[in-house]
Amino acid sequence: MKISGAGCCLYDYLYKNISFSSPGFSRFRSRTPGDGGITPGELVFAEDLSRYSDRPVESCLKELTGGNRPDAVNLGGPALVAMIHASQMLPPRWDIRFYASLGGDRSSRELAEDLSRFPLTLKATEAPEHRVPSTVVLSDPSWHGGAGERTFINTLGSALAFSPDLLEGDFFESDICLWGGTALVPPLHDRLGELTAEAKSRGAFNIVGTVYDFRNQRQDPDGRWPLGRRDKSAYPGIDLLITDREEAFRLSGKSSTEEAAEYFLDQGCGACLITRGRDDVYARTGSRGFSPLKGTSYRVSEYVDRDLKAHPEKRGDTTGCGDNFMGGVLVSLARQMEGGKEQVLDLEEAVVEGVSAGGFALYSMGGVFRESFPGEKKREIDEIKKHYREQMA
Repeated sequence: MKISGAGCCLYDYLYKNISFSSPGFSRFRSRTPGDGGITPGELVFAEDLSRYSDRPVESCLKELTGGNRPDAVNLGGPALVAMIHASQMLPPRWDIRFYASLGGDRSSRELAEDLSRFPLTLKATEAPEHRVPSTVVLSDPSWHGGAGERTFINTLGSALAFSPDLLEGDFFESDICLWGGTALVPPLHDRLGELTAEAKSRGAFNIVGTVYDFRNQRQDPDGRWPLGRRDKSAYPGIDLLITDREEAFRLSGKSSTEEAAEYFLDQGCGACLITRGRDDVYARTGSRGFSPLKGTSYRVSEYVDRDLKAHPEKRGDTTGCGDNFMGGVLVSLARQMEGGKEQVLDLEEAVVEGVSAGGFALYSMGGVFRESFPGEKKREIDEIKKHYREQMA
């Protein structure tokens, strides 16, 4: 069986103790949506931040970080993190392939070498004139009353050169196609409608995970973000949409989680999951391919919360929690599909796996956990999952 993934693939440069209340941070704060300034919890492109502040981006970053080196550098991007997670959790009989465009710089070569250490296949094209995509992740652990928050400064790099035409024919003939963070890969994002339709026509199950779409937010601060082209929506080709609350509101134009979910199903999605930070996950199904869920909320892991409060030295940061949540959902659905494509899928079971994987990400800096032996991550997540099932009982 095969999973093919495409979307955001980059290096995260992580800074874990940046005060969002400091004068230095406040100088770069956004004043109006889409103006190029930074906002806690949201993403901005580096070139837009540079224009907004009328300073080179290097100067902006130096002031924001105090000129310090990052606390960690890790592989990142919603699609890549979810696919790495699947490769660590699923048995070798699963053929897991990730498609990306890398640059011609040293960091691109390092990223490809880094990925070779994981049990998945990288299908990369090279854009020599570009550098590797990257995101500077600034974390304030005291924000939201100690819950913590991040802000992201993204450099698109070789993501601008990704051509959907380079996706191989067998990409679409996978059991599952995962499209993650495509707003950070504009050529892919704009053709998401036709690409998901092609995969669906060949029998693939499409999972789409969103990320903050600063490009469309900048172009139309008050309008809905399109998913695909406005004349070729991706929604009818999506079996499962995974998004966070803010993204759901901006995609749907609605102001409540329930209304946003209703919108997505009305547009043709088979099901949707809407994450609400450290609060809960809202799940709703519409397709007969899923066991019915008419709108159910699932809390985050109380076991993880208790453990990290009792042992703060174990805490990493929140980067990659959502990406690992998507990876956990992917893993659960893949396991369920081994029973055959006619299998009715249990979205609640997928949420259990996703919440447990997202909770485990809190123990690391960045979204990718590097195992010291095969099965290490599965062992740890199975322990969290055991406690989560007790929480649900």
